[in-house]
Amino acid sequence: MLKPIRQSKMNPLFAAMLAFALVPDAPGTELYVNEVLKDDPRLSKPARVAVDFVRDIKPIFRDACFKCHGPDKDQGGFSLATKARAMEGGDEGAGILSGNSVASSLVHRIAAMDEDTAMPPEGERLSSEQVGLIRAWIDQGAVWPASADETDPRATKAASHWSFKPLGRPEVPGRSDAWITSPIDAFILTQLDEAKLRPAPPATKEALLRRVSFDLTGLPPSPEDMAAFAGDTRTDAFATVVDRLLASPAYGERWARHWLDVVRYADSGGYETDIFYEQAWRYRDYVIRSFNEDKPYDRFLMEQVAGDELWPGQADMDDAVAVWTLGEWPNALDDYPDMLEYVRRTDQVSTLSEATLGLTIGCANCHNHKYDPITQSDYFGMEAIFAASETWNRNTGAKAWGKGERTAYRALRHAEKPLPIHLLTRGELTQPTRLISPALPAFLPGGGALPIGPDEAKQRRAQLARWLVAPQNPLPARVMANRIWQWHFGQALASTPNDLGTQGVPPSHPELLDWLASELRENGWSMKNLHRRILLSSTYQQSAIRDSNAIAVDPQNRWLAGFPRRRLEAEEVWDHLHMVAGTLDTKSFGQPFVPKLSPEELHGMYDLENKLELKWPVTPEQNRRAIYILNRRSFRFPFFEAFDPPNTATSCPSRQTTTVPAQALTLLNNRIVGEQARAMAGRLAIGAGNRESCVQRAWLLAYSRAANEGELRLALEFIARAEAAHLNSGATDARTAALVEFCIGVMNTTEFIYTN
Repeated sequence: MLKPIRQSKMNPLFAAMLAFALVPDAPGTELYVNEVLKDDPRLSKPARVAVDFVRDIKPIFRDACFKCHGPDKDQGGFSLATKARAMEGGDEGAGILSGNSVASSLVHRIAAMDEDTAMPPEGERLSSEQVGLIRAWIDQGAVWPASADETDPRATKAASHWSFKPLGRPEVPGRSDAWITSPIDAFILTQLDEAKLRPAPPATKEALLRRVSFDLTGLPPSPEDMAAFAGDTRTDAFATVVDRLLASPAYGERWARHWLDVVRYADSGGYETDIFYEQAWRYRDYVIRSFNEDKPYDRFLMEQVAGDELWPGQADMDDAVAVWTLGEWPNALDDYPDMLEYVRRTDQVSTLSEATLGLTIGCANCHNHKYDPITQSDYFGMEAIFAASETWNRNTGAKAWGKGERTAYRALRHAEKPLPIHLLTRGELTQPTRLISPALPAFLPGGGALPIGPDEAKQRRAQLARWLVAPQNPLPARVMANRIWQWHFGQALASTPNDLGTQGVPPSHPELLDWLASELRENGWSMKNLHRRILLSSTYQQSAIRDSNAIAVDPQNRWLAGFPRRRLEAEEVWDHLHMVAGTLDTKSFGQPFVPKLSPEELHGMYDLENKLELKWPVTPEQNRRAIYILNRRSFRFPFFEAFDPPNTATSCPSRQTTTVPAQALTLLNNRIVGEQARAMAGRLAIGAGNRESCVQRAWLLAYSRAANEGELRLALEFIARAEAAHLNSGATDARTAALVEFCIGVMNTTEFIYTN
């Protein structure tokens, strides 16, 4: 590229600066620039003295440059706060070439050789003596002692930030209170005392059983389970229930759904093509099995990051790492493979950092992170780790590439040759600067460049995996403990679970969070152990009914003077409807099933007239658990849409909980609800002999409790009126028609879609 620049008829100064910007490393570039600019009158002559950085140069930088390029500013990606950042350069490449001031773009800017790019702004320009000092300093080797570096306020803030501190086991508050049955309660009660609040009374047995059943399995308790728990007077009756639910296959299906939200799982690629990943379900099944087996969380993470490198040939490892092949990617970029690979790596780094570290490393894709001490180099160092891997088709053994490969049995493997990764100006693939080596975030313990060896490319993800769960890394245990608490209580202790950085919301109970994280790590990373710790606490077993003082003092219930009420998630509503109807198919694992859609719902499906059966191929199976429903990115299942399903484009740390008319309209008018109401009516008619027993059975199935006298009276009156109306209209089976209307009414209540 240098030759045509030199031979062009453009302004010599502009040509020289263009050559420096575009081909700084090309042979002859510096010589060419020197030839053009060495005698330019606008360049002040270098000072004829020995220049000391601290005495002569740093004051100039501080007074004239730090406003835009200082410790907490890096306009244009360029900072003069530290030697490393200054020599790294900015969006337009290196600004300081040690030993060559003529070719250093910093000198061109401060000498105002081009008014459009001159720095500092008009009225604040450097004197010719100051420019001469900087030229002399660069020509003399740009010596910059480490002791002269300015402190990055982001690094200073990070050093004292709670989530970056080493993880220790906080001392449990020493208290004497009959309410305390676990260390968790001692931490909670300490905060309640400060707020002058008291815990709510214990929940009733019925409410507690419904709560923990939905919590651990996503399903309501059966009437038989309710009767058994009500009659169990042993002190460990609830602990027995917890152990039974944790041992149920339904536990893994419920808790896998939480993790799938975090890693943005779906069965298709999104965008206009929405390519079907027909083997994605194998990763989903891997996650379900991992939760049911109580796979240690550190092993669970390591398998997904680098199972193929750490345990090659072992079952499930290719399915585990397939998570990095299932993102939302614009597959129409098939004709631009470099861009497609870049999009993939961007998604991989962002997802991994948010899911496992609780950090928004992806923010440093186009500039140094504005709040956390994460540089662009850190970001692209993480990209370089993934650049040694490629997506391949396990069916054919070939690299998964091209439009016909999008339905391949996808996994990750080592590339024959790692892709070279450059730091990109403003994150633009077309504007590469210097090469970046694989590295971990430098500001975290154990971070920095990965060791380089003969087989290093085959161990990049393995090194990342080991570092993630190393004892000195405080983040993964804190992140997962925070998530587990959130998934039990509906709100995390640190309410921004994907961002525990300096801009994230601090935890409401920091000592409790660290205690939970250390409990997770010190007990073999067992998630089931942490479940038991939480569920057997008095905090978890409180009533959801708070007194007026607690509501006034703590309207958001951050201090937990009562259990937070929780609306069922979209998948739980589906499962609950089928469970009360007696139609739920509990078959586990396998390919996704595809429910029928109404003609109105089909109008929301793109490509309606073209190969619709390939986009939404209805299956014979219709009543399995919701986790097994086909999950397309560009067409969300309409029934779920009313109940705030997750965003699958990126990591989803928490779902919204809205209250909108569409929820009531869905439960009243949706075809699926009508079908389940008819099935429930048939179940009641067979299992109960009279109207009263039908009502009581319905209450047990739908609300996990008995109907009180007032509810029983109103329900019986409703059924009687409905049956009479159907008789008057000439219905052939008025009793069944009345029961169907009654069941639809039961399903259309707040209590049906809330835990207690």
